[in-house]
Amino acid sequence: MIERTLSLAGCQCHIAEWNAKAETIVLAFHGWLDNLASFESLAQHMPNIRLIAIDFPGHGHSEHHKDGQVYYFLDGLYLIDDLIEQLGLQQANLLGHSMGGAIASIYAGVQPKRVDKLVLIEALGPLTAPDEDCLHNFSQSIKLRRAIKGKRKPIYSHFDEGLTARAEVSEIAPELIRPLVDRALVEIPEGHTWRADPRLRVPSLMRLTEAQVLAILANIDADCLVIEANNGLLQQQNSEHFELRKKTIKSLEIIKLAGGHHIHLEKSSEIARLIQDFLTQ
Repeated sequence: MIERTLSLAGCQCHIAEWNAKAETIVLAFHGWLDNLASFESLAQHMPNIRLIAIDFPGHGHSEHHKDGQVYYFLDGLYLIDDLIEQLGLQQANLLGHSMGGAIASIYAGVQPKRVDKLVLIEALGPLTAPDEDCLHNFSQSIKLRRAIKGKRKPIYSHFDEGLTARAEVSEIAPELIRPLVDRALVEIPEGHTWRADPRLRVPSLMRLTEAQVLAILANIDADCLVIEANNGLLQQQNSEHFELRKKTIKSLEIIKLAGGHHIHLEKSSEIARLIQDFLTQ
C-alpha cells in the first residue's frame, strides 16, 4: 500500500493506493465512521485493479474541519470531483460502500460523463426526507450540534476493547474489521480512543427529497452494479424507496448475498471477483 496526502474540497485527505502498476483504476469511498482500510481486503483479492481509496474529512487519518464547521454530505461531490481532477482522469470507475456509495451514486448522476462504471455496496443514493420534516430536521441538527460540544470520546484501556466494541456495533467478527479499527483508533495516555471527529454524528440540516434523488439517479449513464446483503441496511430502511430507485437507473445489475452491512469484509474474495467481472464485461 502506498499512502499520500491530497487537498480535496479544501481538506487535507489521506489517500491509499494498492496494486499501483495495474491498468484499471477504481476510486473507492468508505462508509460513515469507517475509513479507507475498509477496502484493504478487497484490494488484496484484486491484483489487476489499481485501487485508490480515501479517508473522508474527519475520518481515519484525514484532517478534521476547523472549529465551527460541520460536515455536509453533499460536500463529498466536490471531493470526488477534485480527486478525479488531481489524478488527471477523464473518466473514473467508482466504488462506494454505504455513505461512500450514496455520494458516488449522486456524483454519477450529476456528472454522468465523468463516470465509466459504478459499483455500490449496500448503497443506492442517500437517505431522504419529505418536505414536512424540514423544521424538525433543522431543530434536531442544531440541538445535537450544541450537545456534542461537551461530549467526551469513549476511552478504551486496551486496543482489543475498542475492537470488540466496534465489532459489536457493526455486527461483524473482530478479525474481519481489525484493519479498519487499527486505523480508526489512536493511542493516548489513558489508553485508546477514536480518531474520527465527533461532529460527524451531527445530522445534516437538510436532506434531499426522494423526488430529487430519483431525478439524479435517472441521469446516470454509467453501468451500475449494486451488491446488497440480505441482513444489511438496505433491507432495514425504506424498501419501497430503494425498489423504485433500482427501476430508475438505466443500466443496473443487482446481486444479493447472505451477510451484513459490511459484507465486503465478510466475503471479500467473492465480492472482489464480482467487481472484477463487472469491470471487464
